[in-house]
Amino acid sequence: MDDLERQRELRRVRDEVLSSPNCPICLHRMEPAEVNSDVGRRCPESGAVA
Repeated sequence: MDDLERQRELRRVRDEVLSSPNCPICLHRMEPAEVNSDVGRRCPESGAVA
């Protein structure tokens, strides 16, 4: 992997993390999850769904 490709990958990962909302209950980062056969977000700590 060259430097430019590595920078693009790091930028993509950073953008994913920054666009992830915080849980309204416990403020942990919510993670992508399948919710009722649809893509949504779920908190790994509290189980809250967004």
